[in-house]
Amino acid sequence: MNPWNVLFPFQKYMKNFSGMPQTKDMESFIKNMFNEWQKQQNPEQASSPYTISNPFFEHFKQKEAADSPTLDAQIFETHHDVYVRLPVKDKASLKDLKIFHTSNTFIIEGFPDKDDRHVLTLPAIVKKKGGSAQYRDQVLEIRLPKANDLQYSEINVTEL
Repeated sequence: MNPWNVLFPFQKYMKNFSGMPQTKDMESFIKNMFNEWQKQQNPEQASSPYTISNPFFEHFKQKEAADSPTLDAQIFETHHDVYVRLPVKDKASLKDLKIFHTSNTFIIEGFPDKDDRHVLTLPAIVKKKGGSAQYRDQVLEIRLPKANDLQYSEINVTEL
């Protein structure tokens, strides 16, 4: 007797799949299995078969949506620079605005309200120095020069 036959959970269903491949039967079996599992785990959200929700992620999504009031920033890159464009209707609001950046993130504080803080991810790595800002036609445009990061690190892949 083969000991693996006892441990294989689909043994009683294998006789149905010995002939032609019948993917619809296996697919319905897997859907039913996931539906039953989800009903056991979370009975109040068992209506949709493929959504697995986690209260932590739901809270994070709600917080993220609440933390980001209207900031219509456009971020794009050219060959040499990364540009961040912010529509600013009132030039007086630039007085309370503070802008910071790291090599890959852009931080805006005090806009549109004094207590607001926004962190945006940049599409490329930028230099520490050399950034400039210009306000024209109700648009604040920040130019950050790209950094040519040529420091490559090799990662060895070993057999596990």
